[in-house]
Amino acid sequence: MANSLLPMRVFALIACLFVAAVLAQSSTSSAAAATSSATIYPDTSKWQYVGCQNETTLLNNTNGLRALNGGTSETLNTMTVDICLNYCASSGNTYAGLEYTNECFCAQRLSALSTKLPESSCNLACTGNSSQICGGSLALTVYTAKTTTQGAGNKVQQAPMSSVLALGIALGVLLCLA
Repeated sequence: MANSLLPMRVFALIACLFVAAVLAQSSTSSAAAATSSATIYPDTSKWQYVGCQNETTLLNNTNGLRALNGGTSETLNTMTVDICLNYCASSGNTYAGLEYTNECFCAQRLSALSTKLPESSCNLACTGNSSQICGGSLALTVYTAKTTTQGAGNKVQQAPMSSVLALGIALGVLLCLA
């Protein structure tokens, strides 16, 4: 009888450790977010934030092509996310990206060689508004233009992270008490 309970207790211990790790991660993320004074520009009715993407100019076999190549670009000492998004919209581009505090790149496509980076890689404030993020060093904060047909299909909703966390805590507590 005692031997048959051992796997269940090991599972319960692992579940408890997992819950503790999730809680620690959650509090660490909250603390990190609170220390940053600049933030990612929120989605608007016309633009949606894609994420922090790597610049491709230094990758092998790209011949220096940018992640947002073939469109237009602008460098201003007063750069803000608004200025870049409006500039890219006025030139009819689908993507807008900000890099290194004051550079704005517009294009119809994002290079397939550009990959998502951790959000912490896009950590430089805009020269024209220090409360906004304008990319990083060889890292772009990328936005895509919303279209009228975007989202016309079925929408799938994910459970909020807080619900998943609450369920994990409840299961962990039940398993720890068993």
